[in-house]
Amino acid sequence: MQQTTFPDSSQLSDMRLKNPLTGERKHSSLSVKLYTKSEELLGVPFKDLGIVSGQSCRGSLQDPPANLTVARNQMITKAAYLDADAVLLHRCEILSGQGCYQIAICEGSALLITQ
Repeated sequence: MQQTTFPDSSQLSDMRLKNPLTGERKHSSLSVKLYTKSEELLGVPFKDLGIVSGQSCRGSLQDPPANLTVARNQMITKAAYLDADAVLLHRCEILSGQGCYQIAICEGSALLITQ
């Protein structure tokens, strides 16, 4: 009988960080720096890669509350997928509506620092 082996978790996370078309390794979300003020970027050359957002939805009163940390981490992960190494935060807030009893939304610009 042949034994089935599975990659360990470190290999799986490495596979998720590679671009499936080119095989190039993407930035991990751990390497994405969060800027909360545009002044922090004065004099820093960068390329704007687009808007990224994350959200956490509380569908009903029985569900856990919407979480700003989850929304922020989703936003940063999406920026890493774009090969960004920074995010300039535009907003992070908790709202009601939009199909959720309560929703946490974070939005920012994915940036590639070009120093």
